[in-house]
Amino acid sequence: MTADEPATKVLTEGDGAALKKGDVVRVEFTLADGWTHKVNFDSYAATSLSTLVKVGTEKEPQTLTDLLSLGFADQIKAGQKVGSRIAVTVGSDVAFGGYLGSQAAGLLAALDIGNEDGLLFVADIAGVAGPEGSEEAAPGWAPTIVEDAGVPASLDFSDAPKPSGKLEVATLVKGTGPEVTKGQTILASYLGQIPGGEQPFDSSYADGRGLEAVVGGKDASVVKGWSKALVGLPVGSRVLIQIPPKLGYGDEAQGEDIPANSTLYFVVDILDAADPEPKPEPEPEATPETPESEATPGANDEPSPDASTEE
Repeated sequence: MTADEPATKVLTEGDGAALKKGDVVRVEFTLADGWTHKVNFDSYAATSLSTLVKVGTEKEPQTLTDLLSLGFADQIKAGQKVGSRIAVTVGSDVAFGGYLGSQAAGLLAALDIGNEDGLLFVADIAGVAGPEGSEEAAPGWAPTIVEDAGVPASLDFSDAPKPSGKLEVATLVKGTGPEVTKGQTILASYLGQIPGGEQPFDSSYADGRGLEAVVGGKDASVVKGWSKALVGLPVGSRVLIQIPPKLGYGDEAQGEDIPANSTLYFVVDILDAADPEPKPEPEPEATPETPESEATPGANDEPSPDASTEE
């Protein structure tokens, strides 16, 4: 297969809501290479994550799945319906042209994707990114989530008590997916703010980017409060977390927005989870051969008929 400019075909039209420009959708996808005839990536695999696409906008890739999604993201358009499956053919030089000379080229090479390969993407529009499950009441300690266009935009602490100094976790939507386990990588949308902060110190909701983070275990890539709060929760959940300094950044300031010894509040939507890649089996150590001259006397001798043995 060869391909140049993108060509798209709707394989299955979904029966969900029609997408609007600016919607952030979660997309499952498979990538196959027409030159090698191999499947290079499959987000349905247990060790892979889906990705987020903001309809009608471009994004700067932060992860491998972000990078790969450049091959089809602009073919997910307003008017398409949730549940639809599309096929996109495109040349790798067209899909990733701006990144083939950068460090990202190494990620593509590791997947055996060449500079001029014809690629086939099959993408499923799984749904508008957000929690999926049953809503639960917020506890008394929780600040109010202020929304803009239906997504969290900030936290209002005006009616919230002072931080308790403990890790507090409130499940606002209990998801229906599998539980997150220690050491998994999650795909999440999030917002972080401190009490008294005029605005969030970080948020992924507005620009539609997803955070890929390892939670729990020795390879965790987030503060301890995230791991303790999120491991054990089902995918699809939305949680509000209060993280005391000892489980956050402690006595170290994080720029101007997070002073030392800050209590951190996060809204987190758990959108997907993937198992860690299996570690390769260690190669057995070679056993040195014993020179014949050093062999134990009688080691290979047959016992004589009258030899005595001890039990």
